[in-house]
This record gives sequence, structure tokens and C-alpha cells, in this order.
Amino acid sequence: MPETSTLERVCPYLRNQGEGQIVLTPADGNYCLLASSIHLPRAQQTRYCLGGRFRQCSRYQRQDNRPIPRYVRGARPMHVRPAAPTVRLRTLPWRYPWVVPALKWLFIVALLLLFIQLWRWRMAATAPFVVKRDPIPISILTPTPETPERYLRPTLGPPPW
Repeated sequence: MPETSTLERVCPYLRNQGEGQIVLTPADGNYCLLASSIHLPRAQQTRYCLGGRFRQCSRYQRQDNRPIPRYVRGARPMHVRPAAPTVRLRTLPWRYPWVVPALKWLFIVALLLLFIQLWRWRMAATAPFVVKRDPIPISILTPTPETPERYLRPTLGPPPW
């Protein structure tokens, strides 16, 4: 049993040869109003004329919503709803072509900086070449020759006044 199609998916120029009515099933007697002398194979009818892809047909594109040719009598194309308008969406940031290479380079630079910082910490903690400084000179540590002034006696308890 042949597949039937809905009216929205059917080409408005596909007709039955005997009746001239709109066709919903593929048959050998179907023809195109735009080229009635050309035989339409069932596979083409199923794929294009009845399959909703009739806008891709070269005859339909050449017609471009002009009236049906004069040599076709009594046939009028059925009205097909226009396709829904597509909304222009803003491109997502990660879809730009420069984002992925920039992220790769950023990742490489971050790893390089992390490696350098870890190397510096490691070298600071376990440096094999510690710089030895000279000890404090002895002359600073020797007591001065003068005697200090008299010291106050330490007091125990509250002051005596």
C-alpha cells in the first residue's frame, strides 16, 4: 500500500493525469504541471513531490511563485504555507574560530608559569649552594673599657614614699 502524505508536504504542481486533482500518493499516472511531458518516477514523487522536499526541485525553483503556465487548463496550485522565519541567533562565544586556539595557548602559558613557580619554590627549599656569610666581627662583641654608671638598687614591693 503506498504511503500517503499530508497537504503541507505535497508539491502544489503535482496532479493526477485523469482527474487533475491534487495527489497524496505516488502513482504512474501523476504528472507535474510545470513539465507535463516529463514522466515522474515513483521514487522521485516519493522523495521530492510528496516528501516535503519539493522546494529543492529545479522546476519548482524556476517557477518561483509565478502563475501556472497558460497551456494548463483548469488547474490551480494549492496554497502552501510559507516556511517559518528563522531567528538570527547570536553566535555563542565558544563557537568563534579563534576561541579554541586561544584557550589552548592560555592553558600552555598557565602550565609554564606554574612549572616555573614550582621550580623556584623547590630551589629555594633545597638549594645546594647556600651562601655562607662571615661571622660577626669580634670587636663588636668585646665589652667597652669604661665602667658603667651607678645602678639603682632593685626594689621589691611597692615604692617607699
